Amino acid sequence: MKPPSSIQTSEFDSSDEEPIEDEQTPIHISWLPLSRVNCSQFLGLCALPGCKFKDVRRNVQKDTEELKSCGIQDVFVFCTRGELSKYRVPNLLDLYQQCGIITHHHPIADGGTPDIASCCEIMEELTTCLKNYRKTLIQAFEGVLQ
Repeated sequence: MKPPSSIQTSEFDSSDEEPIEDEQTPIHISWLPLSRVNCSQFLGLCALPGCKFKDVRRNVQKDTEELKSCGIQDVFVFCTRGELSKYRVPNLLDLYQQCGIITHHHPIADGGTPDIASCCEIMEELTTCLKNYRKTLIQAFEGVLQ
């Protein structure tokens, strides 16, 4: 019996190889209207800036510059530090700070859910951002938005 060599472990791991050049298209932000919850603001959603995983090769410098030029003031990051490393952007939180973007880091393990206290904290911070008319973004993994 032959071992299952067809299983590709790289399907779930980031690669140290850089076979593809960084993506040149601007990072796409989807704007979610919040009028259904009696809020005149919009909430931005975008893929993980600078993500390098599978066939995705974003450029973290270009992506963060694009977010800044769009006027993003606050970003909610739910990746753990380990996930940021896995997707090859271990210094993303520091880069946001250098760009003057306020980071709300609430690490939630992949596939996990936050406890009720964390949910309340996230909602309070998000509500404060929106009530203060701050241009706010939630980042997600590339695959979530495709």
